[in-house]
Amino acid sequence: MKGCLWGLGLTIGLGALGALMASTNPGPDEFETYALGQMKTELCARVPMGFGKDCPRFLDENQGSVKEMIRKNTQRKDYFFFSRYQTQLSLRSVLPEGAMPLLSLVPIPTGYDLETVGVFGNFYIYQAQSKQAP
Repeated sequence: MKGCLWGLGLTIGLGALGALMASTNPGPDEFETYALGQMKTELCARVPMGFGKDCPRFLDENQGSVKEMIRKNTQRKDYFFFSRYQTQLSLRSVLPEGAMPLLSLVPIPTGYDLETVGVFGNFYIYQAQSKQAP
């Protein structure tokens, strides 16, 4: 009898956990907002030559375009309880073509490959790789 109650309790607990995970699985809109915030804090801090202070303002003023770029460069795999996001961002997609030769002179990454998991209403980057211009 004790084993049966323990099994029932475990089943109910796992079911409740699964329901909580499914109901808090963040969607693409939340990911875009998260990614924009990450760009403001992480990417803008790495922008050289004094342009970094203008970077957050630029992102705020161009939120729609930046979120669209994030959306186009992100693949989401929804596993019901959590989601996995693979994002490939490149400065080529936001800077004019003529600016790319200048980037090779500046020691900053020209792009990023990010893998993020969304679970319990939060996002966690578990893999990040930066790319340099060829």
